[in-house]
Amino acid sequence: MKRLATLFSLIVIIGAGLLLFWPRHPQNGGDAGQPAQQAENHGPRGLSGAEQAAFLPLVCGGASGPGGGFAHQCANLPGYPGQDYGGAGLGLGITLQSVIYGHLTSADAEDAYVTYAGSFESLATNLGGGIMFTGGPGHWKLKGWYPGGQAGRCVSLNPHGRAKFLCLYSGQEQGETDSLLTVQNLPPPSGEKPALLSAADLRGTVDPNGNCQNRSGNEAVLLSISGLRSADGGAEAEISYVSGEDARAACLARSFAKAPVKQAMLALRWDGSAMKLSPDLNFAPAP
Repeated sequence: MKRLATLFSLIVIIGAGLLLFWPRHPQNGGDAGQPAQQAENHGPRGLSGAEQAAFLPLVCGGASGPGGGFAHQCANLPGYPGQDYGGAGLGLGITLQSVIYGHLTSADAEDAYVTYAGSFESLATNLGGGIMFTGGPGHWKLKGWYPGGQAGRCVSLNPHGRAKFLCLYSGQEQGETDSLLTVQNLPPPSGEKPALLSAADLRGTVDPNGNCQNRSGNEAVLLSISGLRSADGGAEAEISYVSGEDARAACLARSFAKAPVKQAMLALRWDGSAMKLSPDLNFAPAP
């Protein structure tokens, strides 16, 4: 019995020692002297003066003051993908517009993605793009430029792990206004972006009835997507559209430009792998 008591006491002493000296993982910012947990994923916001000072020298060589409608003029653009700097031929003016922080390239990376407007960009890239930085505060390094990859109108869908975003893109050319909602990682995919929902308004073009060509049955016509903002469980987006009944009548009469336009708010709920939209308004594919 004495041997058992002695053995039990020894086990208790060893266990207490392990609890005292075993390294612990930091929680809620970490113990003193331990690194804090990584920040959560967030949506875009404007840059502070300190952030401008940290990122600008990495992408704008010989930066000078504002000009031509841009915040800075550059002598060169380090790391830009192309010797002609986009080919627009309008100098090297740049404005850093917004920044997204988070685990963008992997579940444990410390990244920043900055959306910019540039005089060196053309309409093909919507006059701007995005720039990826990695390394974390105080250690930022340029990872790459992504012309046309703006992410200034995005909502973060998951706070932890590799970030996922719902982003809105829009543009206008020759009277046609297009908008697109896409679920994506950052940096954005090259080429055509995968569409969750796409809209086209052709009423101001030479073929105002062009919105009729992809309709079948009683499908409605989505004209525009705007006003994307964060909401519980996902996001909300303002839309304008022509109802199925009104679109059918207008297309039969070849007078789509005069069809009554309705406004609505779409709820977009993210379940971790897919997006659900409500209400379901039965939209025709965009032309």
